[in-house]
Amino acid sequence: MLEPIQSKVVQTLSKDYKDHEFVELMREIVSESIEKNSLYKEIVKKKEFQIDSLNNIEDLEKIPFITTASFKESENLYEKLLKIPVDSPNFEYWNVSSVTSGQPSLVGVDKNDTEFLFQIAKKCFLDFIPRDWEKAHVHMFSPSDKMLDRIVMRYTNVTPAKNFSSNFYRVAKTMATVNYVIAFSLPKAIKAILKTRSLVGAFVVRFNSVLEAIGKNLSKPENKRDYIAIGGGCQLIKSFVGIMRQQQVSYNLGTEFDVVIGGGGWDGYKAQLKYEPIDKGQFVESIINQFGTEASQIVDIYGFTESPIIFGSHWSKKKEDFIMHCPPYAKILLRSLDTLEPLKKEGDRGFLEVITPFGNSASVNHAILVDDLVELVSNDKCPECGYEGTTFRVLGRIEDKEGIGCSSVITWI
Repeated sequence: MLEPIQSKVVQTLSKDYKDHEFVELMREIVSESIEKNSLYKEIVKKKEFQIDSLNNIEDLEKIPFITTASFKESENLYEKLLKIPVDSPNFEYWNVSSVTSGQPSLVGVDKNDTEFLFQIAKKCFLDFIPRDWEKAHVHMFSPSDKMLDRIVMRYTNVTPAKNFSSNFYRVAKTMATVNYVIAFSLPKAIKAILKTRSLVGAFVVRFNSVLEAIGKNLSKPENKRDYIAIGGGCQLIKSFVGIMRQQQVSYNLGTEFDVVIGGGGWDGYKAQLKYEPIDKGQFVESIINQFGTEASQIVDIYGFTESPIIFGSHWSKKKEDFIMHCPPYAKILLRSLDTLEPLKKEGDRGFLEVITPFGNSASVNHAILVDDLVELVSNDKCPECGYEGTTFRVLGRIEDKEGIGCSSVITWI
């Protein structure tokens, strides 16, 4: 039997919200944020926003937004963006980003928020990777969720804290058998500490364990084989495919195999790593050729720490890109890089803003502007798969220079 919070969240995600229902929910969450958060109340006053002006779906653009940069630890606003005291029994922990820009983002969450994030991730996986998950063996190109949470302590002294990505790995563990490909190595750790006084270089990537697992699975009778998937960042998966080529290993896995990419990094920046940008078309083609699979088996999951919403996708040969789909419990806006005015035409490019009344009980993150450049593909439904809702594609992070990027826009709110 589901717990009360679980039951409530599952009902939330199973509903197809009409525009007037969504607007009413946004009125409620904006009013709550104004009442419970003095910083947001000041922002609303500065913007001269009135809750009575929020009457239809077009009015969502009037809601004062918060930028992702506002949650950076260096800005020292993350605690000021809470709607509950940090010492409240309802407060759970701080979700911490992967430190792409050198400074982590910190977003406070409570039990309602963590349950929403869990259920939205599970639903996204089921919607965009509709497989027999009970038979699934997923090889994650990542340290374990527990290790990711420990690594967070390298970047922040704020506690209690968890890595944002580890939330999704914990979801996968409830759905399938998960093997983490990146492991902590005590001998390498000792060597790293002696050499650099840090744990940089203390991990080993067990690529061969994945090859062994695939080979073992293929040796079984076809009706007894498990469903195999690999997941993680695009850079590590690309490296794995390169090793397969070097070892002259290839498969013919067909549709009994999936690749799930997450965490961005296509532009050559991931956490504190810097590498050559990855061409998405070449990446997809290499997976098709090396694993003997189809483009439909390759999915990119998009999300960011500051918003509780994640987006599933499918590969588009026409666009040579992944088309992201906005779920019914959120809305997106594009805003001009120059004026921040809304952009509504298909093909327009600008900042992405994510709006939702859900998953934001503890922090003011119901309307978040992110410094990713995106292109609007369609306003109503996907032109390729028919999925209802707005679709877009992510073109990359906007350079943080004067007048551009969320670190600059923070002074505009």
